[in-house]
Formats: sequence, structure tokens, C-alpha cells
Amino acid sequence: MLSLGRKLMATLPRTHPIKQSPLHKLGHHKRLASLLKIEVAQLRGLAKAGSAAYSEWDEDKPNGGTRRIENPKPRLKRLQSRLATILSLIDPPAFLSCPVKGRSYISNARAHLGSKEFVTLDVKSYFPSTTWNRVYWYFNKRLLMPRDTAWTLASVATIDGRLPTGSPLSPIMAYLAHEDMWLKVAKLAEDVGCRLTVYMDDITISGARVPEATVWKIKQEVHKVGLRLNDKKERRFSDVGVITGVVVTPDGVRLPKRSHLNLSIARKAALVVDGEAKLRAMRRVRGLEAQHRQVLAPTDFTDNLSGSHRGSS
Repeated sequence: MLSLGRKLMATLPRTHPIKQSPLHKLGHHKRLASLLKIEVAQLRGLAKAGSAAYSEWDEDKPNGGTRRIENPKPRLKRLQSRLATILSLIDPPAFLSCPVKGRSYISNARAHLGSKEFVTLDVKSYFPSTTWNRVYWYFNKRLLMPRDTAWTLASVATIDGRLPTGSPLSPIMAYLAHEDMWLKVAKLAEDVGCRLTVYMDDITISGARVPEATVWKIKQEVHKVGLRLNDKKERRFSDVGVITGVVVTPDGVRLPKRSHLNLSIARKAALVVDGEAKLRAMRRVRGLEAQHRQVLAPTDFTDNLSGSHRGSS
């Protein structure tokens, strides 16, 4: 039975319209289980397991406070990863920068090159605010799955009626569960000649001018689906903007000064340690150097923005 899922996935192109997804109108648990490489009884059991299928702890935030981490146990994590892979193959809209293979926080920033004004918004508690009902809506109304299989996948994706913070499925699921809202937001931006990008919970709107009335309408759409914005993180920039940690200027993009400082500190730290500590320090240096190279590298991501309001169809 499990080989059926492998054969089906092997016949699909790298990305495809939603109607070509193997999940589209999938109404049998046996075929669903095969697609996800799991036995039917295990699939049903994980859908009903709730918090028992997770390890939970509190993690300190860099700027103070704590964040609750809900980490799925191995069997559920494997299942969620497989489902995330299948969902990620559905054609993403051009405005979605994360989680999309080949796009990054850097390409997200580069998409706004040439703009004069920038507005950045932040969705507050994005995963915990994404409810079981919204997840079920996507499987049932967008993928047209019958209620029983849609219920199973919505339950596999959530904990206590919401998306878990530590699941590999939550990043793509959070977008898809609110896909109708994001497409409306993209249309609002396009109607006034602005660009939109969405990088997880970071929203950026830019253009020659970003009308306040449009920003207000976008906020209303976000609120309509039960999400809230973090007012303290809202920013408006002119000429030079900071987007997902990258500085966008009329001459191009660059990393902020603190990134250069971090690289310098990491290089010096790697010189004064040995053994395992040196290996860790060198990995950090290589990671920061790669980050700097990416910012300097050209990209054609902005060329895709002409269709930024399009979703999967």
C-alpha cells in the first residue's frame, strides 16, 4: 500500500496547480495513508493523540519573555514533514517569500528595490493564532477534501485547536489556512501600484507611495480572519527601508552594521578556542560569511512580481 504514495508523488512536476495536488478531492483514508507513507491505524491514532504526541517547554526570547515550544514527537514529526512537502509543491504566489524553496529573507528584501516608501507589519503570534477551523477550511474548501479526511489532516496539523510552534508543517500551513485573506491583501496592494511580500509573519508593502488608506484596509483584512498585528513592530520608511533584516537603499541592498560587527566578533572568537568549540565557532563564521555573500549576489525574484496577486488555481 505504501508504494502507491511514492508512485503518485514521482509522477508530479516540482510544483503544480492545486488541482494537480494528490490531496485534491482525496476522500479515502487508505489512499491518504499511502500518500503519507503511514498505516491507516497510525494516521487515525496521531490525529486523535492531541498534546500526548508533543514534547513541550518554554524557551527564552532574545528580547525578553518566553515562548512556548510544542515539538512533535518523531512519528508525528515525520508525518507532518511529509504533509508539508506535499503542500509546498502547490504553486506559491509570487508575493510569498517563506516558506518557499529558492526564496529567502534576502530575496524578500530585494523584491522591494526601486521603491520610495516601505511599510512593514508583523502578525502577532502567527502560529498559535491559526486555528483548527482555518486549517480545516483549507483542506475542505480549497483542496475539496471530504469532511472525514479534511478532519484528519486538520487534527494532525494542530494541537489544542491551533498550529503548534515547533512543527515543520506550521510555516506552510499558516499561509494556506489564511490563503483567501493573503490574496485579498495582495490585490489591495496591486490596486494602488504597490508591491507586497509575505515572509512568514512579516508583511512588507512598498511603492512610489504607500497610501495610509491601503494600509488600513490591509489591517482590516488581517483582523477579519482572527489574526492580530503587533503595533509596536509597525514601521514606515522613506527612501531607505529595513526589510526582514536587510537594508534596502536606492543603490541596492546591504546588511545592517550589526551584521558586519557580528561577523568580525565571530572571526575573532574562532581564533581563541580549540576542539569542538573551534568547530562550532567556524561553522558560525561560515554561516555569517554565506549570509553576506547572498546579499551581494544578484537575483531575479523581482521579475516574478508582475503576477503577485495570483494564487494557486
